[in-house]
Amino acid sequence: MKEEKLIQKWLDGELSAEEQRELEQLDAFKDYQKIAEASTYFKAPTFDANATYEKIKEAQQKHQVTNWLSVVGKIAAILVMAFLSYTMFFTNSTQEFTTEIASTENITLPDNSLINLNAGSHLSFNEDAWEDNRFIALDGEAFFKVAKGEKFTVETALGSVSVKGTQFNVKQRNNLFVVTCYEGLVEVKTEKETVLLPAGKEFRQINNQSLVDNISTTSPSWTQGKSSFTSTPLKEVLNELERQYDIQIQAKNLTFDAHRTFTGSFVHHNLDQALKAITIPFHLTYKIEGSSVSIVERE
Repeated sequence: MKEEKLIQKWLDGELSAEEQRELEQLDAFKDYQKIAEASTYFKAPTFDANATYEKIKEAQQKHQVTNWLSVVGKIAAILVMAFLSYTMFFTNSTQEFTTEIASTENITLPDNSLINLNAGSHLSFNEDAWEDNRFIALDGEAFFKVAKGEKFTVETALGSVSVKGTQFNVKQRNNLFVVTCYEGLVEVKTEKETVLLPAGKEFRQINNQSLVDNISTTSPSWTQGKSSFTSTPLKEVLNELERQYDIQIQAKNLTFDAHRTFTGSFVHHNLDQALKAITIPFHLTYKIEGSSVSIVERE
């Protein structure tokens, strides 16, 4: 009983110098020290002295009937339990953001980098690991204003973009991958190539065909209520129209071959005007019925 009281006072930090010497003379004291150290090796919300005491008490009882190998086994078990607790409480820190149709969202990252997430898009990142690993997983479109610091990477299904501090837009929709650099320098990687993209340049990959072109704008048009396209397949343009207006488009008797591309823009605040901007150049017409739009060849 006296030994148990000494252990409890030791865990609570209340031992006198004489009691400390008495405890250290116990045969099992070194084993108790290892167990206590193992219990606090991993970060945890608080150190529970009572729980640790129970672990030591259990080891103390077994120490009288087992050899030193069983004590080592118990220490290993405590380490495993501590690791599992650490994993459960401290690694589940993934932040996720999803925008619905016809909506956008502004996001501030832990380093004060800013993201504007376009409609029908999703991104995620690990908040706890952010200081050492600035990594974003993106499906859709987003405009980034990155604070200076360690490498910042945006990963998509079709390629990645890496920077250290700049402004750029990333769009990945189906087989379309577009990266536009507005400030600084970005590195674009795909399965086929790596491109260094300076400010005023845009990288476009459509159906595995890529090119780099000049731009004259200083920010993405979609952040100002207008979607713009350069040599983009008509089907992708209509998909974007659906995202921005929350509509369903029925394209009747139309073919969407690779040569049917659109260069131009449509506004986000007037569906009729947006449809005219897209259909007139292709000699098409349309009919709006609630949230459904039918597009056909003009007679």
